[in-house]
Amino acid sequence: MAVKVTKPEIDIREKISELDKPSGVAGEALLRADTTRQQQEILGIGRRNIVMNGGFDVWQRGTSVTKSSNSYNNFTADRWSAYFAGTYTKQQTTLPNGDYVNYFRGVLGTTSANRININHFIENGNSIMSGKYVTVSFWLACDRPGSQVNIKLQTTSGTSFTSYTLIANKYITTERDWKKYEITFHCSNDLGNNSARPHGLLEFDGADADWPNGSTFEIAQVQIEVGRASTPFEYRSYGEELALCQRYFEKLATNGENDANRYNGIAWATNNMNVFIPFQVAKRVAPTVAISHNGEVFTGNWETADGSAVTGTGLKGCTISIQKSSAYTIKYGYFIRNQTITASAEL
Repeated sequence: MAVKVTKPEIDIREKISELDKPSGVAGEALLRADTTRQQQEILGIGRRNIVMNGGFDVWQRGTSVTKSSNSYNNFTADRWSAYFAGTYTKQQTTLPNGDYVNYFRGVLGTTSANRININHFIENGNSIMSGKYVTVSFWLACDRPGSQVNIKLQTTSGTSFTSYTLIANKYITTERDWKKYEITFHCSNDLGNNSARPHGLLEFDGADADWPNGSTFEIAQVQIEVGRASTPFEYRSYGEELALCQRYFEKLATNGENDANRYNGIAWATNNMNVFIPFQVAKRVAPTVAISHNGEVFTGNWETADGSAVTGTGLKGCTISIQKSSAYTIKYGYFIRNQTITASAEL
C-alpha cells in the first residue's frame, strides 16, 4: 500500500533568522541579502572602486607637473586633470588611520580666481552612476581651512564639455589637517542623454575663487563605489593600475633613455624610414601620438635625426617616420633611440 506524506513549505530565510546565533547586524544583513551584488556590497569584496589611480601611484607625465594656464586638459597624475595653473606633485605620507600612501599635492599658480579644482573622468560613467546610490570617499588637507569645496558628480561628453550636466553634489568644509570625507549621493538619472553625455566626471571644485597664489591642497585615497556603503580604500597593484591608465595615455619613449627604448624601422627612401611602435595596452580610441624630440638613428654611427612625423595610428600601435638626409639604403633596417613619444586617448 502506497503512503503519501506531505509537509508544509518552509521559508528558509525566516527559519535562519529565528536561529539563536551571534550573527550580529552585518551577519543578519548578509543572510537577508537578495542578490550576490548586495552580498558583495556588504562584505566589501570584488572590484569596488571605479576611480582609476585613486591612490595617485601612476604619474607617467612626471611626478612634478607645472601648468601655466587654465584648462581641463591639464593632466597631472594619470587620469587626473587640474584646471588651474600651478605645480602638482606626487608625495608620500602616513594618514591618521595608519596607511602609508602616495598623495596628490597642488600648489596654485598665478592665474586669477584661484581655487582647488581637480577632475577625474570616468569612461561610460553615465550608465554606471545615473539613478543610483553612489558613495564617494577621500582624504583631504588644505592650508585654507574653512573653505567650501563642492564635490560634484556629472555626466559629460569629455574634456571638451560640449555637453554636461550635474547629477549630484555636496559642499564640504576644508580643514588644515588630514580628514576623511564619506559622502553618499542619490544620483539623478541622465540615461536619456547617454549618447550626448556618455561619460562621468568627479570634480573637486572650490566655491571660494580667491585662494591666493601658493595655496596648497592635498588629497589621497579617492574612491567611488556604487551603493550606500563606504568601505576601506581598495588597493590595486602598481602594474594593474598602470595598465588601466595606459588605455588613455602611454609614454612610448623618452629622450635620454638611450637604448632603453630602441625601436627598429625600414627605410623606404634614402632620407626617410618608417617605424612601427606597438602599445603596451590597446587604447580607448585611436590616440593622438606626439613626438617632441627627433632623437637619433643608427647608420653605422648614432646620428641626430633631421625630422620626424606620425604617419598612422590605431588602437594597438602607431607608425612614425624618422628622417635623415642621404643616410638610408632603401629596404634596409635601422635602429632609432632617444625620441620622446606619447600616445593620448584621454576622454
